[in-house]
Amino acid sequence: MLNLRNHRALLSAVGAALVAGAGGGIAWSQAERTSEPADVLLDAVEHSESTMRDYIDEVSGRFDEIEATSDAGQQEELATALMTDVPDLAAEARDEVLTAKEDVQAVMLADDSRLDRARDAYVAHIDAWIAEYEQAMVTPAGVVEIEPTVNRTFDKAVTAFDRASLDAGQEERVQELLAD
Repeated sequence: MLNLRNHRALLSAVGAALVAGAGGGIAWSQAERTSEPADVLLDAVEHSESTMRDYIDEVSGRFDEIEATSDAGQQEELATALMTDVPDLAAEARDEVLTAKEDVQAVMLADDSRLDRARDAYVAHIDAWIAEYEQAMVTPAGVVEIEPTVNRTFDKAVTAFDRASLDAGQEERVQELLAD
């Protein structure tokens, strides 16, 4: 179980990077909607980020439960249950993120605009998470290590959105969604 304990910090760090400052959680379905393309794009980003956070929270919570248990036999049972559940958790998250990706890509933006480049950077981040989920579906034990590509693509998306021409409310929303 020592190995799980060491890697849980990685999941927690990634989760914190994705949603720091988001308060009690992201409720993408309750976001104020407008027909402004940037707002529609941010709705889809919010859906994606919420799904990613839910996955990280579930897996991290299960690691916390393992760590909180002092009985070695029970720790082993909990770890086995987690490894059994990871493929389904990853498949559910992948499906939700794929839906969010479709929504992100469906937003009509001017080609090669700053917002279009931000979207492209975010789609690369989504793709990195999709690969992460698909790997977890095949090799559940791999859930303890997040691929560096996930963090690199996240950083690039944050930078691209920082360069996008957004109004003050949209900039604030991006800061909340993509806080590090």
